[in-house]
Order: sequence, then structure tokens, then C-alpha cells
Amino acid sequence: MAPVREQNHALAGELIINGQRYHLVPAEPSASPAAEPASDVRLLTSRELQVVSCVCAGWGNKQIATKLNISTWTVAAHLRRIFVKLGVDTRAAMVSRCLGAVSLPPTP
Repeated sequence: MAPVREQNHALAGELIINGQRYHLVPAEPSASPAAEPASDVRLLTSRELQVVSCVCAGWGNKQIATKLNISTWTVAAHLRRIFVKLGVDTRAAMVSRCLGAVSLPPTP
């Protein structure tokens, strides 16, 4: 197995939560990182916030569905709506945007 090479990006990095690796991408310089997550997170419903907190904890769709007593299809539908509201297209981007604004659920 080849060694992992560390990339030297000032604002980029990796976040590992429960064994899942997320590549963090720096925000656009024109964006205001301090104001955006809080305002974006306010667009989410309470159920969407529950889904976000589970994803931030590193849970997969099946685990989230079991915890919230909903189907995996419903979890996927919530994620699609969350992505649109936050203007992201990956789980990692969603985690980056919301990690400081949501509380993590207890481990399953």
C-alpha cells in the first residue's frame, strides 16, 4: 500500500469522522464563512437538521433511517432538499457548512 501524501493547502484538509474521510475544500474568498452557515442552517426544517446532525456524526443513510424511524428513501429525499437549500452537492460540503451549527447525536 502506497503512503498517503499530505497536500499543503492553506485552507484545505481532511476530516475523519467515525472512519469516514471528508476532503475539506476552501470556501470562495468572496464568501463570508462566519455568516453563511448560520443563515443557511436556519433554512432547514427540524427534521432536516436531525438528518444533518446524523450525517455530521458519520452515519450512513440506513443508520439515519433506523434512528429516525423513516425509510432510506425519505432520508435521501431530505438530503436532496438539504443540498438545494445549502447550495452544496456532496455530503462533505454539507458537513463543512453545518458542522458548527448542529449538535451531534449519540452513537447508535
